[in-house]
Amino acid sequence: MLGPEGDAAFGGLSGYETDGERRYLLTDRGHLFTLSQEGLTAVALQGVNGALLSRKMRDAEGLAALEGGRIAISFEGQHRVDIYDALSGRLERRLPRAAGFGGLQGNAGLEALAVSPEGELVAIAERSGAMTRPFQTFVFDGKNWRMTGLARHGAFLPVGADFGPDGRLYVLERDYLLSGFRTRIRRFDWVDGTPVGGETLLKTRFWRHGNLEGIAVFEDSGALIIEMVSDNNFLPVQAMELVRYRLKKPLK
Repeated sequence: MLGPEGDAAFGGLSGYETDGERRYLLTDRGHLFTLSQEGLTAVALQGVNGALLSRKMRDAEGLAALEGGRIAISFEGQHRVDIYDALSGRLERRLPRAAGFGGLQGNAGLEALAVSPEGELVAIAERSGAMTRPFQTFVFDGKNWRMTGLARHGAFLPVGADFGPDGRLYVLERDYLLSGFRTRIRRFDWVDGTPVGGETLLKTRFWRHGNLEGIAVFEDSGALIIEMVSDNNFLPVQAMELVRYRLKKPLK
């Protein structure tokens, strides 16, 4: 992908979402790009007073589209989930911090964010602390956070998530070796507010794609489409990609 000519802010894509009409691309330096039929627009994330987020507060990672032109964004470093106006980039609501946020690693926090069929926000931590330990998964019901877990399998770490039109949770995971990345997508049933199962839909070899971090799952002409974007870390040697897969089995 190529952004607006001369726009140095277009890069480091960590979050991706679509509401059917617009595609939202979030950078880990606190910029939101919106792609629609009208073109590509950009805003910088701001506080309620309109001031740009400080460097230590702008490490945005996960993205979920809400109703009314709002978006939820998860951050690491200063671990939190907040609600923003997608058009202006201004903070609308700062959500309470879950007790478990304080125990997350500085550079391995709330990487993945999605909205459940019940309207709850689901935030997944990037690291679990042990190969056999589930990834901490925080669920916000509009007032309070509760915790559940996402089963870990192997070295892959979650970096993005979305609920598909089938009501299931799709988790984008990555592994890293010698400057190369490989990608895995697992699909979970969502039962009583907890991810169950973990069917592997895709696992690529190293260097097949770039550093894929954002995922959107939606229906198009009866097919289930999975789109992902890559974080190039603002390095010219890494690619920014928009990757599209179609599930072979049609939706019922």
